[in-house]
Amino acid sequence: MRLLFFKAAVVACIALMSFGSSRAEGFNQFVGFGDSTFDSGYFRYNTTGSASGDAQVAAAVANGASGAFVGPGVMNSLMLASRFGQYGGPIGGGGTNFANGGAFSAPLLVPSTGTYLSGVSALTNVATNQQIQNYLLSVGGAANPNALYVVKTGDNDLQFVRAMSASWMAANPTFLAELAYGQAANVALLQAAGARAIVVPNSYNYAVFAGLGGYIASENVDLYARSLSYGMMRWSSLSGVGVRYIPADIDSVYRYVVQNPTLFGFTPSSVLSANTVASSLSPLLVSWADVTPAELQTSLFIGANGVHFTTAGQTIEADYEASLLTGPGQMSLLAEGGVQGGWARAATIQGQIDLSGKQRGPNGLNVWASGGVGTLQMNNAPGFPGDSGTPFVGTLGADYQTPIGLIVGAAFTLGRQTQQFSMGAGHFDQTDETLSLYAAYKAGPVWGNAVASYGLLQDSIERPVALGLFTDANSADATGQSLALALRAGGDLSLGPVTTGPVAGLIVQRVRIKGFTETGTTFGQSSPNGITALSYGEQVRDSAVSQLGWRVLVDVGNWQPFAEAKWNHELVDQHRMVKAALTTATAGNYKVDATPVATDWATGSTGASFRLSDRVLLRGTASATAFNPKVVTYGGELGINVSF
Repeated sequence: MRLLFFKAAVVACIALMSFGSSRAEGFNQFVGFGDSTFDSGYFRYNTTGSASGDAQVAAAVANGASGAFVGPGVMNSLMLASRFGQYGGPIGGGGTNFANGGAFSAPLLVPSTGTYLSGVSALTNVATNQQIQNYLLSVGGAANPNALYVVKTGDNDLQFVRAMSASWMAANPTFLAELAYGQAANVALLQAAGARAIVVPNSYNYAVFAGLGGYIASENVDLYARSLSYGMMRWSSLSGVGVRYIPADIDSVYRYVVQNPTLFGFTPSSVLSANTVASSLSPLLVSWADVTPAELQTSLFIGANGVHFTTAGQTIEADYEASLLTGPGQMSLLAEGGVQGGWARAATIQGQIDLSGKQRGPNGLNVWASGGVGTLQMNNAPGFPGDSGTPFVGTLGADYQTPIGLIVGAAFTLGRQTQQFSMGAGHFDQTDETLSLYAAYKAGPVWGNAVASYGLLQDSIERPVALGLFTDANSADATGQSLALALRAGGDLSLGPVTTGPVAGLIVQRVRIKGFTETGTTFGQSSPNGITALSYGEQVRDSAVSQLGWRVLVDVGNWQPFAEAKWNHELVDQHRMVKAALTTATAGNYKVDATPVATDWATGSTGASFRLSDRVLLRGTASATAFNPKVVTYGGELGINVSF
């Protein structure tokens, strides 16, 4: 009998233990395309096509210029890349940012000369579409699926149109629409080659055309309308060809900046394009001889034409774009909290089933209660906030043993946790109210039980987004549901006072978080929900975890110490994504990877039960996970079981 029992345990082990490889986590490269508003130093390492131009750049760099169109400041592309542990430097300078100042989206025909130009800054400008093609050529047509891509282009296209005559514009009414489609076609090639995370910002021309007080001057109304229209053309063209892009509405962000300058460390006049610092020089050539560090923090624009941001302005843009990437990942932790709570709840009820099986009163009824506290930390990919907190949980239950020995029961669990996002990214409070029905049966040394649960989740979320010196505090409430089925079986071998044997289980869960929308402190007429507020789609987190382990119980008078160790394997593919959408502009929804989860890990518990009387049993348990790089959890609980 014992030999057969151990053979069965080995077969179960083989069936349940299947190890899977985890998917890539986070970003492992940064790739940029575009013009001077994203160029991180292209002409520092690549020729302008002019010996005198190259000499001017070299002289400026020697005096502290960055080689980018931000003078001696820092470009947003470098900041954004560094948030995720990557380098955003230019091609030729150790990075893979192809953006070069002055680039058009595509080569454009100049009517006065009959020639095509790829940009306005240098003979060697490379148009954005060609940049994408050059990248794909350099990687053999296989784009890195784990890279972060940004396509920031279009401003010089608008400058080109602005320079054209009225007759030319009348003869070319679809010029910008055709450019937008061409851009979309090239980004579609990038996606087809494997690119997954592609950020596409619009132009920030509201700030460029704004006058004192932060409103568009009458002479700039038509120019701004064209800019806004072109931005929408670019996004709609991307959607039209099936590109899954991440829209970045930096125009709305800077609209708020110029209308509320003091919140960001500026003054009403220092945010004006007309009051750009070092106004006589190209921002490419501005060095420490021309500006002070303070000016790069207290003025919004730098260099001639007043269309490029100082370090302060670049920081706001990088902060905003990073929040678009990290926000959905943060919200994925709501569902993870529900899954973690489901595992803990199943362990509590299964432990009380063990107690109920040890004693029965004359009426066959047992009533029990359990309360616990723990620590839960969920780690995210590099650059994405994880969370940590202290879950509290309490459960009340009752069960009845039928004449044939079947135990049937019900339990109600109330859980509460506050999880703090790391990186100062806010927190969420989660309340879990769950009703469970369970059954158990034992035949000789073999036993088994099942627990079915239905729960309601309530979440209150705070997600502050830093924009330079200012923080936009977003908040939202969300609700959800959980369904779970926990199966557990095993066999006991009695060796004197020691009872030991294998344990096998399966816990199947589905946690659903309904869609919700944030509201930030920047909400107002121009931004009904706030400039960084996002709307999130419904989340569904499925889990099916197989468990295989061993337990030992020892009878010592009224005490029964016990210990159990299990290996857990997630059977469901966890390549889950969270849908989000802007609240400031009409653009397509986008998706970002949810928090990565482990495939395999160990759990262990130890404790003791104590017979206080013939009808009262007490139980204390401590538990923890191990070998799980994504979740750290440990805690303890105390319970009482009374028979009637």
